Amino acid sequence: MENGHPKLIPVGTNIKVTDTKVLRESVFVRADDFGWTAGNNLKHGFLNETLAVFEPQDNNQKGPNAAWDNGQFLKQITLIQIVGADNKLKYISEEIAEFYLKMVNDAQDDGVPMPLKSGFRTYPSQEHLYHGYINHLPGFNLAARPGFSNHQDGFAYDFAIGGYNGNPRYDWLKRHAPAHGFVRTVNREPWHWEYRPQVASTGAFKIPSVTDDH
Repeated sequence: MENGHPKLIPVGTNIKVTDTKVLRESVFVRADDFGWTAGNNLKHGFLNETLAVFEPQDNNQKGPNAAWDNGQFLKQITLIQIVGADNKLKYISEEIAEFYLKMVNDAQDDGVPMPLKSGFRTYPSQEHLYHGYINHLPGFNLAARPGFSNHQDGFAYDFAIGGYNGNPRYDWLKRHAPAHGFVRTVNREPWHWEYRPQVASTGAFKIPSVTDDH
C-alpha cells in the first residue's frame, strides 16, 4: 500500500513473493512487494485466483478499505484481490471470501466459469464512477453516490451474465447459489448477486422484491 492505495506494479516487473498461505483451493499472498504483471499473460485457469491481501492501514472512513451501506460508514474491512472478467483485477471482502470462492470453484468444476465483473468498490472508486456519471463523461453509466452503492458493503457481486433462463451461468446460480448463501437482489440485473445467508437458507434464489425471471 502507498498512501492508502494499492501499489501499481509496472508491466514486466520481476516480483519476489516472500510469504504465502493456502485457503482451500486458492492462495492468499502476503508480501510488501507483491504485484501482478500484464493481464494478457493470464490463462483461463487464473479466473478467480486470489492474488493479494489488503488490510486496513488506518480508520479513514473514505479510504480504500472503508465499507458503507445506505450512506452510513460500517467498518474497515480486509480485501482480497482476485482475477476477474477480462483478466481485470477485482476485490472481494475477506469476510465472505470462503463462501464466494467455494461457489465459483464449484461452478468451475461443473464446467460453468463465473467471471466477476464487479466486486467490492472502494470509496474512491465509487467517487470516480459517480463523478463521471453526473458529468456525462464518455463511458460512464448510472452510478450511485459514494456511500450509497450496494457494492460498498462487501456483500454484492456482479458476474458476467448476459441473460436470464437459458444462460448457463444464470441457470447455475439459480440452482446452486442459495446453498452458498447468495441470492439475487435487484430487478433487471440477472448478474447481481449478494451474500444474504438468511434469505438463502429458505431455498429462495432471490428476495421477494425481485419479480423478473424469464
